[in-house]
Amino acid sequence: MTWSPLSERDALSLDGGRSMKMFRERKSWIVLMAVLLLFAACKGETPTAPPPGGGTPPGGSTPPSGVALTLTTTNSNPLVDSTVTITAAATLNGANVANGTAVEFESTGGSLSGSGTAILRTTTNGAATVSLTASAPGVIRVTATVNNVSRTIDITFQARPVVEPPANTTPSISSVTPAIGRPAGGEVIRITGTNFKSPVRVLFDTGGPLPVEGSVVSASETVIEVITPPINLGVGQQLAVDIIVLTQVGSTTEQRVELAEGFTYRNLQLTPLVFTVTPNSGPVTGGTRVTIIGEGFQEPVQVLFNTAEARVLNVTFGQILVETPAARDTNPDGSGTVTGPVNVTVRNINSNTSGAMTGGFLYKAAMQITAAGPSAGLYTGGTRVSIDGIGFLAPVTVLVGGFPAQIISVTGTKVIAISPPVLIENCEEVTGPISVTNIANGDTAVGPEFTFVVPPPLVSNVSPAVATVGVTTSVTVTVANAQVGVNRITLGEKTVFPSSASIDPVTGIGTFVVPLPTNFEFPTEECGTGGAREVPIEVDVTYLNANTGCEDTAAGALTVNPPDGSCVLPAAPEATITSPANLNCPPAGGLDLTTVSPNGTITLQNDGTAALTATAAATPASHFTVSPPNAVIPPGSFQVFTVTYNFAAGAQVGNVAFTTNDIDESTINVCVRGTP
Repeated sequence: MTWSPLSERDALSLDGGRSMKMFRERKSWIVLMAVLLLFAACKGETPTAPPPGGGTPPGGSTPPSGVALTLTTTNSNPLVDSTVTITAAATLNGANVANGTAVEFESTGGSLSGSGTAILRTTTNGAATVSLTASAPGVIRVTATVNNVSRTIDITFQARPVVEPPANTTPSISSVTPAIGRPAGGEVIRITGTNFKSPVRVLFDTGGPLPVEGSVVSASETVIEVITPPINLGVGQQLAVDIIVLTQVGSTTEQRVELAEGFTYRNLQLTPLVFTVTPNSGPVTGGTRVTIIGEGFQEPVQVLFNTAEARVLNVTFGQILVETPAARDTNPDGSGTVTGPVNVTVRNINSNTSGAMTGGFLYKAAMQITAAGPSAGLYTGGTRVSIDGIGFLAPVTVLVGGFPAQIISVTGTKVIAISPPVLIENCEEVTGPISVTNIANGDTAVGPEFTFVVPPPLVSNVSPAVATVGVTTSVTVTVANAQVGVNRITLGEKTVFPSSASIDPVTGIGTFVVPLPTNFEFPTEECGTGGAREVPIEVDVTYLNANTGCEDTAAGALTVNPPDGSCVLPAAPEATITSPANLNCPPAGGLDLTTVSPNGTITLQNDGTAALTATAAATPASHFTVSPPNAVIPPGSFQVFTVTYNFAAGAQVGNVAFTTNDIDESTINVCVRGTP
């Protein structure tokens, strides 16, 4: 496709004075339209402080709920102290919200249109704009709110470089709002982008020999408002056109930017066309979800199956989703069962235009399940289930107990399927319906319930029944109805994992060999003098399948003996004088001290199992002293005490007394004699 811009001078030269007059009249009309549109835009875009409580500004309209809100910006990474424009586009059900709809803007920093961090705008043609500046680098989040819907956009202000890069003069187009309009034209659209340097022209490339030019209402570096030109478009048609923006028109630096299919002309008076209906058949009971594919559908619509109205679920330009009515309602008198094809008609209510597909849907006899069995089977699956009824049409899907089953065979009156394995929680049975669905037409029938049975496990034997810690290394636990998966055995409070496990696939009897724990806590009984011994305990044996949660406990099934059942006496010291051998007075025993040998020793030994504390005291103190005065003697050790005789005090018979913590020998006396 080629084109060449048509300048004002070229237009005037086409037809002499008559062309000049027509051009001036056209130009006057354009100027008048521009003034009126600018006045309307100014009224809709006047910044106001948010009203008390937020919501609707004076002269505005109450914002609708549930709008589709989109935020765009002319630059998401501007330099500090520069200005960016943020546009909030709001639509409701695919159409622009009403002019004057309130949009609340808030920012986390910077200044919104010179009014701080909060400002209220109203929409024109579904869009409201606000500018943002910042004096410091960083991320500023801007939030736009329409009633209960909010959207955010982040603007990152960059620090200005020491040396400013050369300015980018290449124009760009980021968005066109609104992007859909009437073929008659005359609508103001907003083109957002960058480097829109005046003078500018906007062309609409409709695919003809030359693009069609729009009338520019206003232009800035980032936003152009232009009136769409009219085009020829048939009923029920739409055309996506390219938007072409020329900047610095007429200069040596003139530049061009194009947005492919940036605007769509759509004829508001659409005539629906029905191409296909899928699925194209269903049961006479109705309720089949059907998608009607075509074009020119425009809400609100009415969909008829012959004379019966279908329930409309969703409508787009090229697709409608409905639920079919009951077949009997498609008869003009509303009675009698209808099987066979019916016409499908779509009517656009506002334009009273309609399109139909002859014989577009086929009603079939409804499916029924009359019997199914068996009604229960193992949770591991594999149960063969026979389903009897009418209306079965291969291929089908089958749910047994609510879970997908394997199909074995299908006829019009019987389906045979194999139940699947299911996950079990807390060892509880699972129950759900048996159902069949014809894949081709969506017919579904629900039959009786099916129960996935979980046979409870039973601990039937423990061998050996008596085990001794340190002697018995393992215990064998036999479980009836053992289950595949992670199995655990608990002996008392000790959970152990089997060192070997096997489950007979025919009988379901499981054999689990587990190690005997060595850290049981045994109770004790008194023995001897202050002694104690550990006694055997009886422990429960529990089987648990971690996958199903099934368990069983054999109470007291295992007797565990302690590793040592002998009596253990408490630790105690035992004091013994090993030197001198005789504690009586000299010369038969004791210590005989003289002037020549004034020192003697006494050895105290601890033959017990606990530390021995001893305090030594010599009497009379005027004649004898003992060192050390006290001592702590570990088990199996001894302490030597030195006794010194003061011969200057004269002859004397005395005593060295040892006070100990030996309950049997709390006091021990050793006789001493001093001779000058």
